[in-house]
Amino acid sequence: MFLHCPNKSIGWRAKVHVIPRDEVVRNVLLAQQPNKRSATTDELGGIAVFFTSDAAASITGTTIAADGGWTAH
Repeated sequence: MFLHCPNKSIGWRAKVHVIPRDEVVRNVLLAQQPNKRSATTDELGGIAVFFTSDAAASITGTTIAADGGWTAH
């Protein structure tokens, strides 16, 4: 969700909205995020490990979103 320069985006929005950075994250960037947080590196790493395992051998030709519900809302 915040793939391009997240810290610059947060800082810019804080200045534009004249609110603290944590409020930008909570009330602007995550306002429509169902689980109200970004994925952690541990979660994304776990997904990568799963996809390289034998358990994922039959998963082909599909997209699996790891976005905390963003695409479902």
